[in-house]
Amino acid sequence: MIFFIFSLTTSGQPISKRANTLELHGNLNNEKELLCRIAAGDQRAFSLLVDTYAAGIYAHVLTYIKEPALSEEITQDIFLKIWYLRASLPGINNFPGYLHVITRNRTISELRKALGRQGTADVTETADLLTPSLQLEYRQLSDILLRGIELLPPRRRQVFRMSRFEGMSYERIAGELGISKGTVNEHMVQALLFLRSYLKRHTDNAVPLLLLLVYELL
Repeated sequence: MIFFIFSLTTSGQPISKRANTLELHGNLNNEKELLCRIAAGDQRAFSLLVDTYAAGIYAHVLTYIKEPALSEEITQDIFLKIWYLRASLPGINNFPGYLHVITRNRTISELRKALGRQGTADVTETADLLTPSLQLEYRQLSDILLRGIELLPPRRRQVFRMSRFEGMSYERIAGELGISKGTVNEHMVQALLFLRSYLKRHTDNAVPLLLLLVYELL
């Protein structure tokens, strides 16, 4: 039985103070064997896995969440999920990739919860739900995104706004505009490609995830 993730670690230190993932990775002489040991319920093997990857996962989560305590909690949840799903570990050929997907999904889930989005986005209301450290960044990034939306071709901009701001389905948009559902989909694909690229060119690589979530650009 595992009661608390960090009772299993060898270091006994908070995640944020543990050794870097790369420094410890050499201890995993045979990661496949280690995963098989974990699948069999070996808690010492799991402890090594946590000590190896926890610091990197915590740092990644903290980049987006910005709150150390919550980031540690999310990191705990990620490794608890791995433990509870340990029977599937021997079948994983790329564990770092698997861990990245779990981390990404858990972080997105937490951000969506914090943003409290209900299908449409309002810049002021959404910013009010964020931590103080993110509110100004969010408003600034929202302004950048809105400028990008204005650069879309008129019909594409209209389709995007109907979908993301008004919460309309592709089928309803097609009916109202007298175009096919496939055309609506093509407009959205091209709009999303452009806006993702626009955000990358005009912002850093971290905080824009908030906007990707709010406006469903992922």
